[in-house]
Amino acid sequence: MGKFSKILITLNLGLGLAVANENLRMADSCYAARAENAYGDKADAKNVKQMISAYKLAMEDSSVQEKATEGLVKSLYFSLRFVPFPKNKRMEHLDTLYRTAEAAYNKYPKNKEIAHIYATSLSMWGAEKGPLQSVKEGVAAKVRDVATAANDYQILGRAHQLLPYIPLILSWPDKKLADKFLTKALEQDPKDIYNYFFLAELRFDQKRYADALDLIDRGLARGVRTNNFLEDKRGRWHLKELQKKINAKLDKKL
Repeated sequence: MGKFSKILITLNLGLGLAVANENLRMADSCYAARAENAYGDKADAKNVKQMISAYKLAMEDSSVQEKATEGLVKSLYFSLRFVPFPKNKRMEHLDTLYRTAEAAYNKYPKNKEIAHIYATSLSMWGAEKGPLQSVKEGVAAKVRDVATAANDYQILGRAHQLLPYIPLILSWPDKKLADKFLTKALEQDPKDIYNYFFLAELRFDQKRYADALDLIDRGLARGVRTNNFLEDKRGRWHLKELQKKINAKLDKKL
């Protein structure tokens, strides 16, 4: 191979990498700005569509494929939560997220961001599909294995709290383990407002109202993180709604 040919190949490779990285930079910038032009807690669908497309393009280059795949999974999860779409399309969106996250996890099992969203979407999918389909798909075992491998206590706790329990067939989930793992999740990441909400919700179910209110106050005191504006805004709304629910129940007892 001549010197000129080698130079051309090098230039082409560099150009390909530059294009992939530009797609990744564009997608990452859209993700970082995901709260811009939001209406209430609803994200700008145009921005989300653009970042999903850019991540898909970036995935075509192997040098940035894992990062782009992680971004795509995060974007699909964000879209499911914050982009308005018809209610009858929710299951379709959730199924897309679950299948995409599953494929991404199978390829990059050590990526904790992908593992978190895969286990989350799997739990949501199982809860939506119901006990029989959940058992058929082995949802509980998959969530347990993925979350345990990633030391993701929030997902383990939520799965034990929400996944359907079928006597004699499943020994999982377990409310005591939900308590254990959600407590660990809060210790692991006290900046995540949802860790306060999930544990407060469990305390409410346990009728430990004072403990639940204390967790709510602690969560609300955290404020809103700039880089998680929509997520924390919605988390605060959940905390306040739970607070109202608890106070209403306590007022009835007086």
